[in-house]
Amino acid sequence: MTGQTSPKEAALAFFSAASTVETLEALQTAFASVAGAHGFQRGACVHIATPGEPVQPKVLFGFGVTAWADQYTRGRLSRYDPAIQAVFTNVRPVSWREIEAGVKSAEGQAVFDAARAAGARDGLIVPVHGPLGEVMSVSLVSEVIDTFDDQTRNTMHVAGTIFATRGLSLLEIERERTEGPQLSRREIQCVYWINKGKTDWEIGRILGIAEDTVAFHIQNAKKKLGVTTRAQLPNRAWYLGVLLDENP
Repeated sequence: MTGQTSPKEAALAFFSAASTVETLEALQTAFASVAGAHGFQRGACVHIATPGEPVQPKVLFGFGVTAWADQYTRGRLSRYDPAIQAVFTNVRPVSWREIEAGVKSAEGQAVFDAARAAGARDGLIVPVHGPLGEVMSVSLVSEVIDTFDDQTRNTMHVAGTIFATRGLSLLEIERERTEGPQLSRREIQCVYWINKGKTDWEIGRILGIAEDTVAFHIQNAKKKLGVTTRAQLPNRAWYLGVLLDENP
């Protein structure tokens, strides 16, 4: 199949590039390629717990997950997610179907039902246990396949672990670089509504300000977050821990 990268080629390319990429965005792009080659359309690194602190899941970075991360965090779905417990009880990747087999609560089942209603067929949870005892997972979602063979599990286990550990390092570097100017209340509101798919004109109507003023705030937000397009703003804001709240 000329022009298409095989799963093996994509994995080898990711393993080669992961240690040399200099930005989180580049790492995300590389990981999205290997994940896509194995049938996954969305993926996220989720920090679940730190030793001595309560379990408090937080989506750190990923691809194709901005709106989902917003729903997951603000909608408090994470408190019922059976995949959270699965990360503590497994050391190898586990599929949604395997986790569902042990679900006994309606709230837990509702998490999977909501994901499938949004187009997912199945998912793979890759447990990642960091060097300082932190517990994380790389959660992968497929909209096209519902079974994962051993080769896919093994590849995504290695790739997911690299993605999480390398991504954390790059995330800290980028946070250090961006310390200082923070987004203003209006800038956060504009980015929030961009994430909801609104145009500058629509954002202006919602916030009661002129369309030119919206464009001004968006331009300032792009400079502060170090991106060049409006489409990049929500993802970068999530990466840097900016709360995208309608009424900050």
